[in-house]
Amino acid sequence: MQTDGAFSALVVPVPELEAVVRPRLERRAPEQLFPEPVDVHAHVTLLAPFAAEGELDEGILQELRTLFADVTPFGFLLTRIAQFPDGPTYLTPEPAAPFRALTHELWRRFPEHPPYGGRFDEVVPHLTVPVPEGENAEQVRFELAPRLPVFAHAREAVLVWAEQGAFRVLERFPFATSAA
Repeated sequence: MQTDGAFSALVVPVPELEAVVRPRLERRAPEQLFPEPVDVHAHVTLLAPFAAEGELDEGILQELRTLFADVTPFGFLLTRIAQFPDGPTYLTPEPAAPFRALTHELWRRFPEHPPYGGRFDEVVPHLTVPVPEGENAEQVRFELAPRLPVFAHAREAVLVWAEQGAFRVLERFPFATSAA
């Protein structure tokens, strides 16, 4: 893990909600936008922080390719709006079990990278919804509640690099690419 605030993360993109999340992030924290047109602003995090950029060697990348090649794509619903005690507003995926299982498998394979740096006892799969300055969680609820549930499909995991002003996709790992 980096100590300068930069980190890598493994996420499952949710392109079905990119049009909701990206504009909110643009208003709240434009420095966190990916420069190229990508569909990873709306995502469910599998593991963050992950390895430092210099540690992401071919061995780790191959391990990730192998893991995700064996994952069967799955559908899920984003069903309700919730808020963590420390503030972030999020949507809950149902079922959450496939996300939780992937997080635990990643942690098993990479024990030096516990979810969220080991800060929390429980893994809570979620899609964070940015709350721009001047808005609050109730406004998010009012805006999003009529759109729920949203059906989404998990097709891949994406390794991203995040640092101030330099967010980028490092590699995509499509699900179900291993030979049967």
